[in-house]
Amino acid sequence: MPHRIFALVGPTAVGKTDVSIALARAVDAEIVGCDSMQVYRGMPILTQQPSTEQCAGIPHYLIDCVEPTAAFNVGQYRELALEAIGNIHSRGKAVLLVGGTGLYLKALAEGFCDAPPADVKIREELLAAAEVQGAPALHERLHVVDPVAAAKIHPRDARRLVRALEVYTLTGQPLSQFWKARKTETLPIATVAVTRPREELYARINRRVVHMLEQEGVLEEVTRVMGLALSQTARQVHGLRYLEAYLKGERSLAETVSLWQRQVRQYARRQLTWFRARPHVQWVTLEANQTVDDTVKAILALWAGDAS
Repeated sequence: MPHRIFALVGPTAVGKTDVSIALARAVDAEIVGCDSMQVYRGMPILTQQPSTEQCAGIPHYLIDCVEPTAAFNVGQYRELALEAIGNIHSRGKAVLLVGGTGLYLKALAEGFCDAPPADVKIREELLAAAEVQGAPALHERLHVVDPVAAAKIHPRDARRLVRALEVYTLTGQPLSQFWKARKTETLPIATVAVTRPREELYARINRRVVHMLEQEGVLEEVTRVMGLALSQTARQVHGLRYLEAYLKGERSLAETVSLWQRQVRQYARRQLTWFRARPHVQWVTLEANQTVDDTVKAILALWAGDAS
């Protein structure tokens, strides 16, 4: 299967890393990261990048490759990922996408609308208007400047209305024009999502946060980036703002841990919601004592059935 593209996705802390290495060996693949935080340099513990030992000789791409001061968006990811995929295929290897950023996977599998990235000031103003005036008022504004988009967006879908108006404010062009110019090159990706029973997943998340805080170097990572003008995306690294507050003496250690754990649990819930809504994603539920080998066998069985 030298030219197939596979994807192993799922919520944070579910146990993708060890499975991905064994899976890459099984399908003779190299790994392309599919994680919006692991692209950043200088925060390997905070972003839970796989260590050299964990990579076990399997080449990894799109990990530890972007300065945290640099803006990085889904369009840039797609361009770099397509380049990496082409290079891997040229060597006769399969590709295994690994991560939990659903939007990155969607951009590869379904194409990409090359609208401009978010503008914090404009978005905050539009969100405030939605809060005060209500989403239907934004829908009326959108209908004036982009009736095509307005016809496709529900009058109470504030998030999508804000995005459409944001694009028009930034460019003077309706979002629907960007839809027409959508980059339609798509990739057939055999995708498996792994999950665990909710209580077990949450317990793993809680333990991971404690373990990360106990690791030598994590506070040094935070101290190092505190003096940098971080990009909007890099500032979203889980735990970063809570650890900054802790180092400034604004939060206790117990409060820092609790808030950090809650942030990651909420993110995991959003990841699960995203992947469950995607078509053609097959699921494997991991049990507490399930071995990596058993998990790989289950995934390979799904892919074998998919190919038959």
